[in-house]
Amino acid sequence: MISIDYFMSHGSPWTFLGHNRLGDLVNKFNAKLNIYPVNYGEIFPISGGLPVSKRPPQRQKLRLQELTRWSKFLNINLNTQPNFFPSKSLLPSLIIIAAKIEKLDNYFELAFKIMNSLWVENLDIDDEDVLKKILNRMNFDAENIILLAKSEKCSDIMNKYTQLAITKNVFGAPTYIIEDQIYWGQDRLDFVERHLNSMNMD
Repeated sequence: MISIDYFMSHGSPWTFLGHNRLGDLVNKFNAKLNIYPVNYGEIFPISGGLPVSKRPPQRQKLRLQELTRWSKFLNINLNTQPNFFPSKSLLPSLIIIAAKIEKLDNYFELAFKIMNSLWVENLDIDDEDVLKKILNRMNFDAENIILLAKSEKCSDIMNKYTQLAITKNVFGAPTYIIEDQIYWGQDRLDFVERHLNSMNMD
């Protein structure tokens, strides 16, 4: 079975813009998707990356223009400057990991709903009550998932995922890895599809 490693950040608009399109490719090619929510706060300092607020004004301006272009192109009502960006908590990503540990079938959809809450609904996903509402709407046991997300077990797994990302030379979100090929950014999903097509023809 084809395997795709998906290194994501719940606070990344680019991760959000590519998320469901990646899901479509996974279904199309019957691939195995390994979702790795990671801490880019640890990855940036060793890979030359900077959080948005510390980037030069020219790069910040272009980022907003590109987000507008892509959201229009993809017909996604993305708010390029949501009130609660940047997310200051790892809890949303830890909740995705907790759902994965619990082997909940739709934790991929949960990741989408968390990001959609930030980038479309303009909600504070660092707020535990907001996260509880998302979980409850999906009929998850919100209390238990959040309790697990706050556990040392989940923190250790996120650290493990982050170290894996560093080992695999990941430096930005989202990153998709197939075999030894690294695809950085949702605008590389066409190349991801080409790669998957070539593997199907082998």
